[in-house]
Amino acid sequence: MTVLLLSVVGTWNNYFLPLAMLSTERLYPLTVGIGLWEQLASSNNGGGHSLWSLIVVGSFISIIPLVVAFLTLQKYWQGGLSLGSLK
Repeated sequence: MTVLLLSVVGTWNNYFLPLAMLSTERLYPLTVGIGLWEQLASSNNGGGHSLWSLIVVGSFISIIPLVVAFLTLQKYWQGGLSLGSLK
């Protein structure tokens, strides 16, 4: 169960593979899109202040599936840990 959870988190947070493989910005996942928004907000353009609220909301939305996965699989994960400690 631990390997499953870690692979789900690793796949969900994958940043460089979609950035290198996808050619259109329309297909980018949330992590890459948030990174591009952060780049725009950090530049000295006039509209950078309005993007920070979108970045925070997008970051919150991107972690919701991970939190749900951890909460739903927590009983299996804890059960596997306790089984490994018994002889």
